[in-house]
Amino acid sequence: MPPRTVLILQHVEVERPGLILDALDGSGLDVDIRNLIDTPGAAAGDLPPVSDLAGLVVMGGPMNADDLAGHPALKLELDLLTEALRSGTPILGICLGAQLLARVQGMAVRTSAQHGLANEIGWAPLHDVDRDDPVVGPLADAPAVLHWHGDRIEPAPGTRVLARTATTECQAFRAGPAAWGLQFHLEVTPALLDEWLADPSFTTEAEEALGPNAVPHLQATARAAAAPLHPLALQSLTHLRTLFLEHAGL
Repeated sequence: MPPRTVLILQHVEVERPGLILDALDGSGLDVDIRNLIDTPGAAAGDLPPVSDLAGLVVMGGPMNADDLAGHPALKLELDLLTEALRSGTPILGICLGAQLLARVQGMAVRTSAQHGLANEIGWAPLHDVDRDDPVVGPLADAPAVLHWHGDRIEPAPGTRVLARTATTECQAFRAGPAAWGLQFHLEVTPALLDEWLADPSFTTEAEEALGPNAVPHLQATARAAAAPLHPLALQSLTHLRTLFLEHAGL
């Protein structure tokens, strides 16, 4: 049987796939969402083999990509990403997922403190977007995307960097013909952001970065950006859906 499953790895319950699921709706592909981070004794057998996958999506989370002692399941994800890259399985990494993909490719991931920078939180446009890229290119015309991260990827020589912002050198990169890492949160809708901001840990982090009016500011900006961003985001994600279908032979 050809692979028909898109595996989505979550690290925090509220950081769900959002628009990614919308893009996969009606595709005929199966979606398997798993979270091994808090699973005691998680092992490689808790994840399907790459040969069973039409695609792999790795979501965000507050963990550092190198904290394998604190979160041993990250080693399983790194191994799976390595195998997926080797096999040509289409991959999308979001935030932490992008950082894990970067580590697989030998790039460093540094904390805000190591860079002497603040966390990057808020809605802002991407700069220097590679318009020729089928996933990131459509976002050159987006009014803003959601940034919510502290750690930053340090691109290696030869890395195809697809977008930047003023404080983040690598907002997106290409890892071969069918793999992308996005530091920003393309999956987030205003409704999903509301769920994030209902979590005290997210609210605290936002207020530390943006001040006491962070929550209403983030919500208002999300709603202002939603209408023009939505079709561009779906255009980006539809390309990934096409790659998943092709890999599945559908």
